[in-house]
Amino acid sequence: MDAFSKDHGRLPTLAAALSTTLCSCGFSVPSPPLVTHPKSAFVQVPYPPPAGLVEAVPPSSGSPLVWLDGYWTWQGQYYTWVRGGWVFVSAGESFAPWQSFYTRDGLLMFAPGAWYATGGVRIRSPEISIPAFIPPNETTPEFQTTR
Repeated sequence: MDAFSKDHGRLPTLAAALSTTLCSCGFSVPSPPLVTHPKSAFVQVPYPPPAGLVEAVPPSSGSPLVWLDGYWTWQGQYYTWVRGGWVFVSAGESFAPWQSFYTRDGLLMFAPGAWYATGGVRIRSPEISIPAFIPPNETTPEFQTTR
């Protein structure tokens, strides 16, 4: 058996070990409790939101903050971006991420990200303590509209 055959036999084992190592190095941040939107939160829109904008996660202050991703919201004729960031969530508050779906008759329905108190009552969004920032190679204004 030559040297290539010996090394070639080890490749699947090496590939599996490398894959396991890389997958276990994931990055996660604490997120707020999640809920679903009530049906009344959905509005009809003519087209879906664009892909999400790139935001970088700044370091947390170490206090009990959770990470909220940025999201698009519908402004009647166009979408605007709501910047994400680290927020403090009070007990009983939950977040419903944006969601869209098509009805059986082909209408597109959309609900923006929203905060709810216990019992499904919509509440004001908590203030962002540490906002996401735009990576240096990106240009994404705070209220960028679709193209």
